[in-house]
Amino acid sequence: MTIYGMSQSSLVERRLQIERGGQGIVLTFIDHVGNKEREKIMVQAGDLMAAVASPPPGGSKVEGVSPPHGEKMQLDLEVRGNEVLLLARGSGAGTDVAVGLDDFMDALGAAVGREWNS
Repeated sequence: MTIYGMSQSSLVERRLQIERGGQGIVLTFIDHVGNKEREKIMVQAGDLMAAVASPPPGGSKVEGVSPPHGEKMQLDLEVRGNEVLLLARGSGAGTDVAVGLDDFMDALGAAVGREWNS
């Protein structure tokens, strides 16, 4: 599922694609203009759901990998009111996007499947 958002650092409109991968949930950060893929990270569904369902103050860090090569990455996630701020990064500065909490939960539920939605 694809949801629309905006980079908080550059104010560029971005899309966040959330889908089930072979061994986790894949989040793909794409610039809306030019359709350029900026970052892709795969994280464990349980880790991502826990970070959103019980968000600690100041946000959380979810360990992940870059599909398909498996390089270590990190997803910084912070829930602020009705918004989710995400920053995916490997060895560089990373790519960020802010999306609506309800849209994010719907997309995550669709990616995880029926057991999450029940």
